[in-house]
Amino acid sequence: MISFAAYLYRDVLDSAQGPIAKLEAGTMPLAHQTAPAYQANAYLRSELSEHRPTNTLYGAADGTGSADDPMTARHKAISEALERWAFMDSSHHAAARSKYFFELDSSTNGMAAFPGFKWQARRSAHLEALERWAVISWWDGRLKASVTRAPFADVGLVRIEHDQKGEVVILFHKSAAGHVAYGHAAGHSVAAAAAKAAVELARAEFVIARYRARGGLAKIGSFCERRCIHFSTAEGHRQFLEKAYAAPTRKAPEWKVLFDGEIPGPWSKYATVWRQVVEMPTYAFLDAKEDFFLW
Repeated sequence: MISFAAYLYRDVLDSAQGPIAKLEAGTMPLAHQTAPAYQANAYLRSELSEHRPTNTLYGAADGTGSADDPMTARHKAISEALERWAFMDSSHHAAARSKYFFELDSSTNGMAAFPGFKWQARRSAHLEALERWAVISWWDGRLKASVTRAPFADVGLVRIEHDQKGEVVILFHKSAAGHVAYGHAAGHSVAAAAAKAAVELARAEFVIARYRARGGLAKIGSFCERRCIHFSTAEGHRQFLEKAYAAPTRKAPEWKVLFDGEIPGPWSKYATVWRQVVEMPTYAFLDAKEDFFLW
């Protein structure tokens, strides 16, 4: 994928009057490769992230990126932080909320930022929208899934069957301590989707293990993180497996695109932010009281 990050992100840091206040970098193990990957976290300036949700598990980073080399990881983290900036800004202004369908879906579903050609941001946004649409439709009993072993040791794979171009998978792994972590992603092939999901799985395993090591006593204010913890338990994993092996009970959803376009703003100096909004078969995933498999 062609990226202009080296040029467009040259003055993205606060020291150059850019939006990124801080960057952190480290490494993380991945199930699908022997060498650890690099992971970076990006933080927006405080005045740009005043609407940031309070997270207990995943911390306060506005963007996280992983890659085989540290610079690409940093660029991905910056891109995600720019996406969150666009989301937090646009979703809190009435005109933008309506135009970009945040009134209907007040999440980052179908959003992506990329420092390159607009079609590249659009392609990433499409995969994000496909992933969320498929997972939501499957959990709502509208799409069939097949359960197999992932091409990684001791990792299960759920492939969601749908009629759109692309693949959507969910990976799951039970740790030696007994908790289960998950990662889901969309890609142009099962292998590509699984490689992306493996990154999310590794992140989930780390934050759940850290939470449990601290006694699991910290209050979780985010309903998304509460779901992450719920499905990591024996009861939650049992719910997940029951759904994975169950046949659909409802009519398959239609793929209906409500919006497909750029979200322009001050972030556009650095990257194109795109959103593709697809009509979901249910919006129960936005209900904080629901144990919906999406976070």
